[in-house]
Amino acid sequence: MSLRPRHYVLLAVVIGLFIYNVVKHRRDQRAAAPPTQNVLTAPAWAAYDKAAALRDAPDDQFKPAFEALRQATESPDAQQPDKAQALTDAINCKTWLYFYRNPSWKASATKHVNGCVQFHRDTIA
Repeated sequence: MSLRPRHYVLLAVVIGLFIYNVVKHRRDQRAAAPPTQNVLTAPAWAAYDKAAALRDAPDDQFKPAFEALRQATESPDAQQPDKAQALTDAINCKTWLYFYRNPSWKASATKHVNGCVQFHRDTIA
């Protein structure tokens, strides 16, 4: 099979997009600042760990833990600028944890909740 000029152009575009994505991914990885220990051990993450451990428990056990998580993410201490990214991550994980309790969302939320738990364990270990 002989290649026509349009095939070479298409091949060049595909290779160019691949190189662009590799470079962009590496640049994004370098730009991401690693989280610090004291930010990730904030009360919001401790409350998240407790609520996540009770995610399959009955409502009478889960709701107090989730309420403590809600209070920890809304506390004045959590609003400090140095904790902004960790707080955003904790709030996003809290949202997925809430969705996990809904039977229609459980399948979609399971992967994210497990990822949040693993991320927090990896960063404080």
